[in-house]
Amino acid sequence: MQDYNPGHATSIGIGPDITLPQSATLYEDPAWVNGESALSIHEIKHFKQHGFVIKRRLIDDPTTFARALDLAWAQVPRGIIARDDPDSWLKKPHEKWTEEDAARVGLLARGNWKIRSRGERGIGTEPVLVNRIARNPNLTRVVHQFLGAPVMPARRVRGIYFILPKPPGQPGGYGVHADYSAAHLSVMVLIDSVPPGSGGFTVWPGSHVRLHEHWDTVHGGNISDDRREGFRLARDEILRDTTPVELTGGPGDVVFWHPRILHSAGINHSAEWARPLVRAIVPCDFQVDGRDYYDDLQYGPGPDVQYWVDTRNFRSDIAPTPDNIWDDWGI
Repeated sequence: MQDYNPGHATSIGIGPDITLPQSATLYEDPAWVNGESALSIHEIKHFKQHGFVIKRRLIDDPTTFARALDLAWAQVPRGIIARDDPDSWLKKPHEKWTEEDAARVGLLARGNWKIRSRGERGIGTEPVLVNRIARNPNLTRVVHQFLGAPVMPARRVRGIYFILPKPPGQPGGYGVHADYSAAHLSVMVLIDSVPPGSGGFTVWPGSHVRLHEHWDTVHGGNISDDRREGFRLARDEILRDTTPVELTGGPGDVVFWHPRILHSAGINHSAEWARPLVRAIVPCDFQVDGRDYYDDLQYGPGPDVQYWVDTRNFRSDIAPTPDNIWDDWGI
């Protein structure tokens, strides 16, 4: 079962001639990294060049994070994995996951469990995730500064994403991709501790700029047939010459990232430690308000595909040029 695969270049696997690094470089905070709800000149410059910025402890709400984790673990079907039993995380739980499970609470594949549900309701609309995380005042203030325009109020989040530890001795891998999301800005909120090497959100810095020209429009999620090969070539070149960066931290840290950046869940090596852990984050997406949004029933976003993201294509979106990536941003 796949969440969304209309045949575009972003869903095509990495070719056999591409060699990925065995592990990402750990992101080391520059001196200017902070937890303030205002963007500095350094952060704006870094975001434009590298495609991401991390705000430390931007959300200070331990009670909300505890409730979100309780909510996530409550979605486990038939006790396949147990919160207090790390051994259960390593016993190939994906082999017990049914298609019905995937439709109801999200697919579990290679230790990557995207906890979400179809339709207008489901875990992505839970008040603790929407009102306490996606609508957190500090987070939304930063979003408004990035976009510089009225922002559509968040109505849902993607869900909660778990990365289980890989069994010791087994190889890990990256699922490198760029999202189909038509979001203007995407966000990863850490809701638990994510130490180095435990599956932190991993990005290929600068790839958002290098892939910009290969999409049909600046924000929309489509790549036409005549652009696919160009996308493949640009993507493969990035994978050859760019070292990925793993972003780690603690509860309340927030990663703001450009939706066009190549990214992946990191590899969770924590089963090799004394205390294995499950990586947990809440992904959110934001758009400016007032555009002529529509559902693209063939390619999405729409009610039948990309059901986990509250974003839409819009008809007045324009084709990319070498210098228009930031034209409608506040930065």
